[in-house]
Amino acid sequence: MAPVNSFNTLFHTPAFWGLMMPVSVSSMASDVIRGYWAQRILWEIGGYVAFYPPTIYRKDHIQAYPFAEEKDLHVNVGRLIKFLNEWRSNKRTLFERILDLSYAMAEEGFWTEQDVRLTAAWLQDLLAVGYRQPRLMSLEIDRQRATIGEGDMKEFVPKKLPSVHLGVDEIGTVNYEIGNLIKWRKNFGNVVLIMHVSGPVDRTALEWRLLYGRIFKTVIILAEQSNTELAVERCALSHAYKFLPKVFARYGGADGFLFLQDHMILNYWNLLQADKEKLWITNKIAHSWVTVPLENNKEEWFVKQGSMVKQVIGSSPVHFQTNYKESMGEDKIAFCGSELFYIPRQFVEDFGDLVGLVGDLELHHKVAVPMFFLAMDSPQNFDSDALAGTVFRSNLVGNETFSSIYTAQAPAVFPVKVQNEIDFIKLIRVMSTGDPLLMELV
Repeated sequence: MAPVNSFNTLFHTPAFWGLMMPVSVSSMASDVIRGYWAQRILWEIGGYVAFYPPTIYRKDHIQAYPFAEEKDLHVNVGRLIKFLNEWRSNKRTLFERILDLSYAMAEEGFWTEQDVRLTAAWLQDLLAVGYRQPRLMSLEIDRQRATIGEGDMKEFVPKKLPSVHLGVDEIGTVNYEIGNLIKWRKNFGNVVLIMHVSGPVDRTALEWRLLYGRIFKTVIILAEQSNTELAVERCALSHAYKFLPKVFARYGGADGFLFLQDHMILNYWNLLQADKEKLWITNKIAHSWVTVPLENNKEEWFVKQGSMVKQVIGSSPVHFQTNYKESMGEDKIAFCGSELFYIPRQFVEDFGDLVGLVGDLELHHKVAVPMFFLAMDSPQNFDSDALAGTVFRSNLVGNETFSSIYTAQAPAVFPVKVQNEIDFIKLIRVMSTGDPLLMELV
């Protein structure tokens, strides 16, 4: 199945029944949901969707894009496609099967009873003006397909693709940009991105998924408050590390897990050489990772955190104790913003064990994560170079803005503040210097 909207889409007479637009879902998602529904019914009459080069050009206007209005699509599309592929009906006529599917979609929550009634009224209107419903075809939808061997798979990337076929008035080729996107996806396509969002998720969650979902296996969004409609899970940043083993368990086949806070931007195109078998963290970034002495420290918070670190390390298996004490000793602790770090598959179990050792202790994320890293392995074994070139400012001063400190040559840039669609568009424009295809999002 493919997403089909209402722009420049031609319906032939046998598919006129598919012109109906559902009204109980958000307007921005209505035509695409209709497209999936119609495609499934097309199978019943041997029909199909065909794609051709564009015949019109759209004039885009610079304005905020209401991504939140597409929530019905982004949140449910995977489940919808799975449902449509599995749906079967033994009704005797096409219109009966259309009604059967509409009712089933309401039962599954993809739309409401309002659209079931609309479907019935629409089909009655078609019959009233003399429309003749197409005949069903006895297609063997459940017929077993021929097995495709490894040698049968082919990957085709055009050497030259004129931009006119993408509906834009410009000359040149896009093979370089498409090739890069394929390369990045191939590198990170089995890495799960776990992102903690501090801003309003109803204005940014879908945008973050659009940005990073092109590259990573999936994007898990965490926030201080959950939002079931946007698939945002509740997780306090101060103890975010305790939530990570739950995500690890969901994706047992992933190569690794990348944790990112929303005020740091990841330039994924600069991380192709990073070793995905090693730990990454910002231990080479002076303002992100600091060592705090405990002796004579007058700040009670650090003293309490240090006491909890000693308690956890003291109860740890010998190899954790040895690694940690060789790197840090007992009279100081590491304090790291933990804005960005990577855990490869081979360290997932160790990370989970350390979370278990912390238990109910109120050990802060900024202390726990660096402690875990030092316990899991020696810093000399980290891929510290992966994030060493990060642009990191504790505070922006004077006339500094994110745009003024941003560079596409760094692996990551901090800080940024994305609160709404306008901020997201500004971010995409500066990031497009490293990934030109990002401009397709705005």
